[in-house]
Amino acid sequence: MRVFQMMIVALLLAAFGACTNASDDNSPSDIPVVVNNDGAWQVSYYFDKDKDETSDFAGYRFTFRNDGVLEASRNGTSTTGTWKVIQDDGRQKLVINTGTASKPLSDLTDDWVILEQNSSRIRLQDDNTEHLEELHFESM
Repeated sequence: MRVFQMMIVALLLAAFGACTNASDDNSPSDIPVVVNNDGAWQVSYYFDKDKDETSDFAGYRFTFRNDGVLEASRNGTSTTGTWKVIQDDGRQKLVINTGTASKPLSDLTDDWVILEQNSSRIRLQDDNTEHLEELHFESM
């Protein structure tokens, strides 16, 4: 009888030990793709701290490829970076790395909280409460 009880305890411990704490962080299979990969996007609004800097991105065309590559081009010059969608602290984020330290593109390298998403618009905001930063993309 004692052996039987020990076996049940061992099975219960093994079963509970196999359970994991479900985390919402970095579960890409559960996250819908945010961007329309078939088209190009432009920055329709960029606000950094206390200044509207949208004009810095005039003429840029952004393409979010299915393979996680982000292409930014303007006037025949192209820059390649990366993008991905993650869950972080229960919030969906678009992580952008423009692949350059040059302004203005380097300003977009961040993990942006997704405020709104649809087939024609993406509204993003930095989660740093001490640094108000907002970025909007619109499909072209």
